Amino acid sequence: MTDENLTSEPVQSSAGPGPHPIRDRAVAVVGVLAAVAVAAAHRAEPAVAVAAAGMTLACIPLAITDLREHRLPNRIVGPLAGVVTVVVLAAAITGTAGGDIGRAVLAIELGLATAAGLLLLNLIGGLGMGDVKFGYPMATAVGWFGWQALAVTLLVTSAVGAVAAAVVLAVYRDRHRQLPYGPFLIIGMVAGLLSGA
Repeated sequence: MTDENLTSEPVQSSAGPGPHPIRDRAVAVVGVLAAVAVAAAHRAEPAVAVAAAGMTLACIPLAITDLREHRLPNRIVGPLAGVVTVVVLAAAITGTAGGDIGRAVLAIELGLATAAGLLLLNLIGGLGMGDVKFGYPMATAVGWFGWQALAVTLLVTSAVGAVAAAVVLAVYRDRHRQLPYGPFLIIGMVAGLLSGA
């Protein structure tokens, strides 16, 4: 077993379309703009603005990797899950941004519930373990703002993913063509972070 097998999980397949410099730069630019928008939306609470923008920026390499290789690497998702948990608990303990233990527990519960729901979709088929693992930090970060913000995330993720799948099907006429789902989860997360403001 190679070191790569220990550090990452394939999302749809072990081989993706590979590097695409123009697309990768476009994803990075859109990610930075999204981080700026999220920070601006939460400017009334600087600590939240920094945390939300940081979460958005951390997703840029995830989106690029998923588009390139159809996987969300554990070396990014794992630390991201840990950092999000620590930030949520620290905000609750210190009372930052109106945080309290109840709010932190709700956020973590929503994160775990989302990951469990994504795991069910993985078991049914069609969703990779990388998406399941990313579901926890994504939903915990958005869950800080309540279940309504998470509902926006899941709705936007589903809608954008469905439209993209329909476009791919119409263009390529191939029902078996693989579509990385990580970028749609990230788009939904940004929508949830914005709605949380």
